[in-house]
Amino acid sequence: MGQINCKNYIEDKLKCGGYKVTSQRLNIIKAIHKNNKHMSADEIYKEVKAKNIGLTTVYRNLMIFEKMGLVRKISITNINYYELELMNEYKVHIHARCSKCNKIMDIDEVEATEEYMSLIKKLKKKFRIAVESISVVASECCESCNPKFKGR
Repeated sequence: MGQINCKNYIEDKLKCGGYKVTSQRLNIIKAIHKNNKHMSADEIYKEVKAKNIGLTTVYRNLMIFEKMGLVRKISITNINYYELELMNEYKVHIHARCSKCNKIMDIDEVEATEEYMSLIKKLKKKFRIAVESISVVASECCESCNPKFKGR
């Protein structure tokens, strides 16, 4: 999504949810977008503190962004990480976390996503529930940390 479209989308979502579009909110979103990785609240705070944005403001806005569907929270080893979730049509999100360096990677596997979408349909039908999302985290050893992959 282009930068202008992205900004307009964020502003529209916030306004529709009854929230003001503030420079603090936009700077927090920009920090997540700029780094293009899964970030903890502390990491986000380090990016925005020079703009006089406090840690409490970061946490409060992350909760708002999650509620509004602007960010996705991923809890791994008792740490919450956040990533942008702009205009994501999938209710399934798959991550892999390296058990050595803790790097978090998105798994964009169409076949796996289709299987989970099928599971969502079955859950809806059998248990009459509305599944909002499914988050899967696979623990593994990444290419950089696994000696089997070194030198390939």
